[in-house]
Amino acid sequence: MRKLLIILIALLCYVNMVGQHNPKNFVIGAELTAPFSDIEFGGATVQLNYASNCYTTFVNELSVYNLTGDQPFYQGASSVNLIINNFKRQNFFLVGGIGLSLTNGELGKEALDDAFFSFSQGDYHLSAVFKLRGMLQFNKWTFWTTEINVNTLGDDFVTFSTGINYELPQLKARSR
Repeated sequence: MRKLLIILIALLCYVNMVGQHNPKNFVIGAELTAPFSDIEFGGATVQLNYASNCYTTFVNELSVYNLTGDQPFYQGASSVNLIINNFKRQNFFLVGGIGLSLTNGELGKEALDDAFFSFSQGDYHLSAVFKLRGMLQFNKWTFWTTEINVNTLGDDFVTFSTGINYELPQLKARSR
């Protein structure tokens, strides 16, 4: 897992400055999410993103895991994402980001021993999240997304997500 983090950080250092979203637009999304460790804990994610400029997007997401089990748990995350590369001819963007997440749920001693760079208070856990995301653009406003999220809470929180994002051109933020 540490090798993946080193590769992700190295990729973030190489940023190709070509726009992923129109500046000052909001983007909404919905995804299906599953941890690599146990697919049965899969869930769903909703996103509200803001593109402050065409290179940077702030991704805010709320995920619900273990939907089929007795005790679902939630994770809220916020990250800053930059373009790693833009494959113009294929309408494909590779994006990476870093941020923080807050998770509620019981973690056993083994899971807490596997965690690094996390702070726990009872059933709430604050940790860092690293995101590697591919975005295939269907038209000017619609994107198919797939992403890998590496959370510092350990192997149980390394997830794969896939879904659709829609850029809302009519909801532009006002600049002062």
